[in-house]
Amino acid sequence: MLINTKSRRISAGIAALALLGLAQGAPAGVRQGEMSPLKVALGNGGGGASGIQVVDDFHILHMNGFKGAPKRIGITVFNVAFRNEKFQSATSHRTSSWTNVGALGINIVNTAHETKSQSGHTQIAGVDPATRQRITDAAYEDFVDQLTKAGYEVVGAAELAKLTPEYATWTAQPNFSSGRFGTYVAPTGRNLYFLRNDTAKGDSQGDMTANAQAFQGFDFPLAFKRSPYIAHDGNLGILAVTLVIDYATFTNTGDTKKFNAEMKVGYTQGVTAQAGSFISPATMLDYWGTNSGGFPAMAALAAPLTSDQPFAITDNSAHDQGQVVLNANPVAFEKAAAEVVHAANGKLVATFAAAAAK
Repeated sequence: MLINTKSRRISAGIAALALLGLAQGAPAGVRQGEMSPLKVALGNGGGGASGIQVVDDFHILHMNGFKGAPKRIGITVFNVAFRNEKFQSATSHRTSSWTNVGALGINIVNTAHETKSQSGHTQIAGVDPATRQRITDAAYEDFVDQLTKAGYEVVGAAELAKLTPEYATWTAQPNFSSGRFGTYVAPTGRNLYFLRNDTAKGDSQGDMTANAQAFQGFDFPLAFKRSPYIAHDGNLGILAVTLVIDYATFTNTGDTKKFNAEMKVGYTQGVTAQAGSFISPATMLDYWGTNSGGFPAMAALAAPLTSDQPFAITDNSAHDQGQVVLNANPVAFEKAAAEVVHAANGKLVATFAAAAAK
């Protein structure tokens, strides 16, 4: 079942970009989706003990950590994750109990568990590894270009290894490794390193397990643990970036105890820079300063960016079994991805630069 999400057109230039003199119109056909529901819980421009704020289309953690970022920046991680498939389920359940008096006058407690559910499985076919590598290489080049135009000097991977020899000793993952969001790809000439949660198992009602926060407390991959040392030893700011390129936006009524609620899962086709939240980030940016103390400031895109360009023919032949295949035209997918990546990079760079200038 196809479900269209409400959306709004990206503004020609958000305030942060305008202040930097970088205001750009969004590519034609790229639209902004709805903010994560957590915005309601946090409030606009909230914060509190957790240090979480909602700014524009982002959930930002540890805003103060961005302040005063130096103009010289190194990038320890730049990954583009391509989703291959998505399992979804929505459930409604209740437990009822009643007591009967048995023949011997003994109270017998009876319990009944009832569950209703809806499920779906979508997957994409036709986007080959070479196409994904080209998208990733262009995404990295575009990100560096936008950082440079924002007034930053970007240190390349080879120079970063000379400045901080430890960086050259990091053990990399094989390119095209599988992770939480699908296939992870590093730009040509760079290594693939996982960040927090990249190896976590996604669940059928989201992209993180129910124990997401607990998991994060124990997940310290090398790039996450050592990036602050690279920042300190190299005397420069360090960024780690993940772009999640999806083939759809998804809807799900989730898990509820309202047994009479209507269970639904669905999707809307479209090449998308997938959004998340501070709990379960997708497209996101981590930043460590020269004296960050170990934990990064984080900006997590919380409203997806989607291209309206058609790119796939839908195969519904197994839809009665809850499975749909999107057979993509790789040329059309790459073109749409380029537009979405450019828009996502613009928002990441603008948010970082605006927070650093405060």
